[in-house]
Amino acid sequence: MEKILRALSIIFFVISCSGGGESSPTDPGDGVGGNNTNPYEFPNAVNYNISNQVEVVTWNVKNFPQHSTSDDYVKALLEKWNADIYLLQEINDANGKPAIKSMVNSMPNYSYVLDEESENLGFALIYRNDYITYLSKNELWHETSSNPSDCNGDYLNCKLYMFAGRAPMESYLTWTDGTKTMNLYTINIHYKARGDGVLKPNNLTHEATRRHNSSLLLTDYLLNNRANDNVILVGDFNNIGTQNITNPALSPFTDKDNFDSAASFKLTDLNVLLGPKSGWSWQGWDSSYDEAHFDHIVINQPLFSYDATSSIEVINLPNQVGISTSNLSSIVSDHQPLIYRFYP
Repeated sequence: MEKILRALSIIFFVISCSGGGESSPTDPGDGVGGNNTNPYEFPNAVNYNISNQVEVVTWNVKNFPQHSTSDDYVKALLEKWNADIYLLQEINDANGKPAIKSMVNSMPNYSYVLDEESENLGFALIYRNDYITYLSKNELWHETSSNPSDCNGDYLNCKLYMFAGRAPMESYLTWTDGTKTMNLYTINIHYKARGDGVLKPNNLTHEATRRHNSSLLLTDYLLNNRANDNVILVGDFNNIGTQNITNPALSPFTDKDNFDSAASFKLTDLNVLLGPKSGWSWQGWDSSYDEAHFDHIVINQPLFSYDATSSIEVINLPNQVGISTSNLSSIVSDHQPLIYRFYP
């Protein structure tokens, strides 16, 4: 009898230590989840939705989906933040668009619109069905040349090249809370990356020059085509270099001393740009580049009157998600979102 009890004790010990051999269904398998908790709960994530205000979020989601759990993280955050309008950049052409479609189709309160013309790392509009009606889309300058050899000394000959092959995605929307209604144009952009912040007007292949010319194209388009419409221009301006209003990527919108166009626009996140680097949207978690505030939301003159009661905020991803910055960068994004809220 003693031998039998000893054998049963050994069997019980082995079984209790083995844990069954299967990982938890809530563990994403990347070292950031736990066996007993849902890694996508994000108890620190903020619900930004207020029924009588418009919430617009811009977010570069870094080659989405760069990881097998990227869509789970992004979906959980978008639903937690509960904003009216999301404008995303860097949707991977190969598998990002199917992933976005599948992701938003599992979000009952939201719908999506994707770009069709971007040559690389495209755009997504995701919007709440109960507040937003999508009306139409226009991908600006998609029919122009993206070949630098076509420039012939004038950026007007190669407009798409200035945008690195990523045609700005303009969407026409109607927002309503049942009492108030407002028509909006959103424009989603992603400027050329890298290089420096020094403008070289005679070098049309220089990165800072391409970014500057992109802003010249957009200010000209908006002043001539949308002067009386409500326009929200958002995205990754990649304004490498000095973080101020004279940076070539921003100056046509911000530098009133040197650009007449700047009087017709407002950088809603100017205080962030001019504030401490710890509050900027891009912290360079896995990069040799210094911190910068790359992500911006620009409004045009018809929206100025609503800006008085607005708020702007860089969403602190490390605080809200609760994982290391290295995991954030390799699973979710190396950019932090920017949210703009106003009362129409």
